[in-house]
Amino acid sequence: MAEMRFTYLSKGRYWRFRRGKMDCPLPGSPGDPAFHVRYAELLALSEAKAEAPAADSFSSLIARYRKSPEFRSLSDSTQLDYDRTLDLIREEMVSEPFRHTTRAMIKAVQSDYAATPRKAHKIKQMISSLYAWADEYELVKPGFNPAKDIKRPKTKGGVNEIVVWSDFEIAAYIKAAPEHALTPVLIALYTGQRREDIVAMTWKQFQGDIIRVRQSKTKTMLDIACHPVLRAHLAGLKRRGVQICTNAKGLPYATANALSGAVRRVVEGCDDMPDNRSMHGLKYAAGSMMEEAGCTIGEIQSVLGNRTYQMAVKYSTQRLRAKQAMSKMEAASK
Repeated sequence: MAEMRFTYLSKGRYWRFRRGKMDCPLPGSPGDPAFHVRYAELLALSEAKAEAPAADSFSSLIARYRKSPEFRSLSDSTQLDYDRTLDLIREEMVSEPFRHTTRAMIKAVQSDYAATPRKAHKIKQMISSLYAWADEYELVKPGFNPAKDIKRPKTKGGVNEIVVWSDFEIAAYIKAAPEHALTPVLIALYTGQRREDIVAMTWKQFQGDIIRVRQSKTKTMLDIACHPVLRAHLAGLKRRGVQICTNAKGLPYATANALSGAVRRVVEGCDDMPDNRSMHGLKYAAGSMMEEAGCTIGEIQSVLGNRTYQMAVKYSTQRLRAKQAMSKMEAASK
């Protein structure tokens, strides 16, 4: 079933249509004929209201940004991610004049998504990026960016940090994982790349001693030495098409989320692992392993290709100190 945009489940029971200032009940649930008839009516009505936005409105600014070379040069996956956030901003801000928007207005939009802090922060970041782009094209006064210094919303119980996989957890996963869920984890662990780049990785990029990667987010071209463990695993795989990573049916993963889902199912089914281990945690683990092996910050950055090495170093430093502390305790007890 196609995604029903602008719909949400109220109180876990009732479906509603929300777009801009429209917030209307929907009969039944997705799949019911009456639901889809009413949904189509409300969607058409909201589209009519959204037509011909004023030149100084947020809708107009977003439309111009989407047509810009800066937006069009982004990878397809990044454009899709930005589009979702831009849609949220457009529906919230609609006809607000972007040249006169205040911090209070943006914080009010952010507060609407207080229950999902990550989404609230993405909205703030996207609005800030829109103003930076508008500044470059002289659509606003120089330096005007009311979203720039708005702080990330706090979450109850603190920020959920990405957890680095421990050596024990990595070994437990490798023992439990079927081939289709093991391959992406080994690539992440021994190359430090993002799931979006791993899911798109082709056999042409595996060249024996190296793996060539052009990162979709940074556009950086990397030649990464292929670790012997990863090289042996890839050399032993049966090639099923163009892409390296395939699902249980031997087909390429449709999206990065699908790949993450396959990994998550193995993690949740493994008794020796907590459930909150993710592909992103493997990227940090890769940096930690390099740090523990004695790699310099420059060497780590040359593999990870971005600032993630800073987070990896943070965790690996703690791990190194903990190991050194235990070694000293053992030595003292002899």
